[in-house]
This record gives sequence, structure tokens and C-alpha cells, in this order.
Amino acid sequence: MKFPALLLAFFFVCSLGIAGYIHSKRKQEVQMSKQASFQDIKFRVTRDVLEEYKDQLIQGNILLNKTKTEVDILTKDVSVAKTFAEKKKGDVDTCKGDKKRLTDEIAAGESEKKHIESEFVKEKSHWATEVDSLQNQLVQLSTLCKYIDKTSEEGRKMCNITQEPQQPEAKPKESQAEKPKAEEPNAEQPKPEEPKAEQPKADVQ
Repeated sequence: MKFPALLLAFFFVCSLGIAGYIHSKRKQEVQMSKQASFQDIKFRVTRDVLEEYKDQLIQGNILLNKTKTEVDILTKDVSVAKTFAEKKKGDVDTCKGDKKRLTDEIAAGESEKKHIESEFVKEKSHWATEVDSLQNQLVQLSTLCKYIDKTSEEGRKMCNITQEPQQPEAKPKESQAEKPKAEEPNAEQPKPEEPKAEQPKADVQ
């Protein structure tokens, strides 16, 4: 009787052990299932994040390539602009040099102009004085020429007459033939001079 009771007890204990083991394994399975579900969700989230990162990386690469292309174009433009700026700077330096040279030339021209104007004023004053003097001399000479015999050579020189009077040539032949008659009163001129010769006698008395 003891053996079957022991055997029954043994089976009971074994059944309880198996049941406990199955219960513990099921609990582990539930935990592992939860962990697997969590890991799956985590994997999906990570995959989505990676996909997003991948898209951002692709967009970043596209933007980087575009930016690189723009940088290359801008670098070329900057190089061209730098060359143009250097050329313009050279032109500006040349213009400044020409401007300075022209300014110096203008200043020299102005100085020379002032000097010439000063000399011109001096010369004008001098020649104005000379003209006034010559006009005064001419007036005096013209006054004297009224009383100078213009038929003489010295009179013509003094009065600046280069040609002899042409009055006899302008008269017709008949007037030339009558010249001796006109000269007769001149021949009689010594008669009125006789009283002048007698004046000293009156002074002596």
C-alpha cells in the first residue's frame, strides 16, 4: 500500500513541478514576447528615423552639390571681378597720374598766363606812353609844319612829306605859259624892302 501512495505522491509532485515549470516558462514567454514587441517597435522607429536621416542626407548632398556649383560660379565671378577691379584700379591710377599732370600743366599755364598778362599790361602801358608821346610830337610837328616851307627838302623831311607838291603839273599848259606873269610881282618884291634898309639911319639920328 505504501508503494502506490509513494508513487502517487511522486507523480503529484512531478505534476506540480512540471506545472510550475510550464508556468514560469509561460511567464518568460510573455516577457520575451513583450520585449520582442518593444524591440520591433523600436526597430521600426529607428528605421523610420534612419529613413528620415537618409532623406535629409540626400537632400543635404543635393544642396551641397548645388551650393558647390554656385560657389564655383561665384569663385569664377569673383576672379573675373577681381581682374576687372585690378584693371579699373590701374585705370584709376593712370587717370590720377594724368589728372595730376594736367593739373600741374594747368597751374603752369595759369602762372605763365598771369606772367604774360602782367608783361602785356607793362608793355601796353609803355606803348600807350609812347603813343601819347608820339601823338604830342605829331601835334607839335603838325603845328610847326604850318609855318615850315614844304617845298624845301628839310621841310619835307621834317613834315614827313615824301613827294614834292604836284600843283604845277596839275595846272594846264596855258597856266604854265602864264607863270612868268605871275612871277613878276615876286620880282617887284625888293621895292618894299628899301624902307627897311633905311631904318638903321633913322635909329642913328
